Amino acid sequence: MDIKVTTYNIHSCIGTDNLYFTDRIAAVIQGDQSDIVCLQEVEVNNVPTKTRIWSHIHGDDQPALIASKAGLKYHVFVPAIRSKADSKWKERHQNVSDLDVSGNITMPAVLSSAENNLMERQPLNHNIDSTMYGKFGIAILSKFPIRQIRTHYYIRYKKKTQRNAMACLIELPNKKQVWVVNTHLGCHFIGREQAQQARELALFVHSLQRDSGICAVITCGDFNSPPWFSCIRELKRQGLRDVWQHKRRFGGTFPSHEQAIGMPFIGKCFRKLLRLDYIFLYEGVVCKIAYVYDGCSDASLASDHLPVCAVLFIDNKINREQK
Repeated sequence: MDIKVTTYNIHSCIGTDNLYFTDRIAAVIQGDQSDIVCLQEVEVNNVPTKTRIWSHIHGDDQPALIASKAGLKYHVFVPAIRSKADSKWKERHQNVSDLDVSGNITMPAVLSSAENNLMERQPLNHNIDSTMYGKFGIAILSKFPIRQIRTHYYIRYKKKTQRNAMACLIELPNKKQVWVVNTHLGCHFIGREQAQQARELALFVHSLQRDSGICAVITCGDFNSPPWFSCIRELKRQGLRDVWQHKRRFGGTFPSHEQAIGMPFIGKCFRKLLRLDYIFLYEGVVCKIAYVYDGCSDASLASDHLPVCAVLFIDNKINREQK
């Protein structure tokens, strides 16, 4: 059967006009009518808090609000960090655990990848109530039921911000199942952090197929890497196929608008300059069409990234372990 999948970095719902609106993000998603949406740079705040230095003060559960407004019945949020912006240039971070995973589904057991056991990920001690920290991470929204959740926290690269990946086993209307992986890699300027995380991500993707017998795996996210970075080459070497096959179109997703880089007069030359957002396929899935969605007025204002969408065919015969 065919499904439509979207990956979208929503920049904490801060638009290129520096305004905070969850409605605009939901409108972009609803406009493209995707079945499954992977979001990056998502916030869940229990109390009004400024979570990241670019964010605004709010007390919203962003994935819940966006899912409801976009007509997606199920959602799961997996934070990478707890964060609080103390000033325009300074943040405090705390580590998280799988107990911080949230959503509107009957939560199955959240399974962490084995590599996490090698990491010391105890919360940092600060002289401030942890409830004042917002949670920042990634989310998957779906029209179809989510049956299992797995998480992976990358080995931290030097002193850079903690990054993570999540996987949801989603049951399609024909009762077959597909793994959907969502991630947000680091932003080392020459790609060393991303390369390290790509190797871990490939192992994580392979483990899903090996442990469950389900070959159909869709991997989405903001990889902070143009196509020539070693991160992207490594994922392709590991058998992941990039859905973007257009020879005459680059598929740029960042920046979505000339205002996003603070140079409105010359910014039009740089709009959609970089391709940072990807959808990769691993066995059992075939791409029919892929495109950067810029089809509504909100798309260039809602976030500094544009969403990447793909119509995919799930080949149930390849999922040989499913009956």
